Amino acid sequence: MKSLDHVVLVAALALIAVASAQAIPKDPAPAALAPAAPPAATSAAPAAPDADAAKADTPEARRAARIDALKKREAEFRLRQSLRTRRAKLTVEQTAVKDVLSMLAQWGGFSIVYDPDLEQAGIDLAARSVTLSFTGLSYDDALTLVLPRECGYRVGPGYVLVTTLEKSWVPLRTATYSVRLALAEIPNFEGPHINISDITQQAASASGGGAFGNIFNPPAVESDEGKVTPDRIIEIIKKFVRHENDRRIAPWDDEGGPASMSYMNGVLVVSQTDAGHAAVARLIAMIE
Repeated sequence: MKSLDHVVLVAALALIAVASAQAIPKDPAPAALAPAAPPAATSAAPAAPDADAAKADTPEARRAARIDALKKREAEFRLRQSLRTRRAKLTVEQTAVKDVLSMLAQWGGFSIVYDPDLEQAGIDLAARSVTLSFTGLSYDDALTLVLPRECGYRVGPGYVLVTTLEKSWVPLRTATYSVRLALAEIPNFEGPHINISDITQQAASASGGGAFGNIFNPPAVESDEGKVTPDRIIEIIKKFVRHENDRRIAPWDDEGGPASMSYMNGVLVVSQTDAGHAAVARLIAMIE
């Protein structure tokens, strides 16, 4: 006969087995297998074109962009004309350059924009002051007079960008100038032929010897001195259209600057600032 301890042990083991069986969830019924998904492609599929880019490539968008560009160029042209033709009157004493520029902008009807590169160059227009008095000066010249020598400006559609002098020169504008008239040579038309050899001989004999010598037929001497050539025209232009005379004119490439000039088939091809082009056009008119 089994001992009481043995019976108790067997009963405890049976209770533990029943509790463990209740804690383990039953496996669910097997579900039907779904078809396997195709393997992912190793390379990414091409991205769909951006909606904005596609919209910008439509004929309507291109037409709108052209109209917008034309409006900006027209606004820039109008401001350039206004700066050249309108006159300013100003009297200030120990006034900050920035405040004077604001006055000119308000009276001239344009905006002033300051290039962040001014700060990087250590130029603080609010800390610099000027004392000026002028009447009848164009806004173009007034801006140049007010700004420090290391500063310049560029004209945009409705605004003036104040920047460093070097940045104010670019981008340069390229234009062509015909110099065919200046290079044209006046032909030496031959007049009526008169044979005066007999007359000179008779006169020489009458005077006792060749007193007249070769007075009527001096030897022809050709000289290039004063002759107008393309190189001579370029030399003259670079001599008088100089950055030292007007800092709005960019230095020429042979001086280490960005401006250039070349000759081709009777035409000068010039890359310069607007002030440089104006000076070149005036000088060519004088040469012709």
